[in-house]
Amino acid sequence: MDEKELVAELSNAQVVQDVLATAKKYGKELTFEQADKLFGHILQTKSDTADLDGDSLEGLVKETFGL
Repeated sequence: MDEKELVAELSNAQVVQDVLATAKKYGKELTFEQADKLFGHILQTKSDTADLDGDSLEGLVKETFGL
């Protein structure tokens, strides 16, 4: 599993179903609720405030997918 590809795919997610499909592709089964929460976190990491706080999509991927 390539972390950079996973980060890129998740950053392009437009809806929760995209997160579910990407997670499944990379071997992680998520419930809709888990994917919804992850999608919310993904959106948060795209904000300037998150960047200043050190929140990143890379960190979120490591936490969620164990990379």
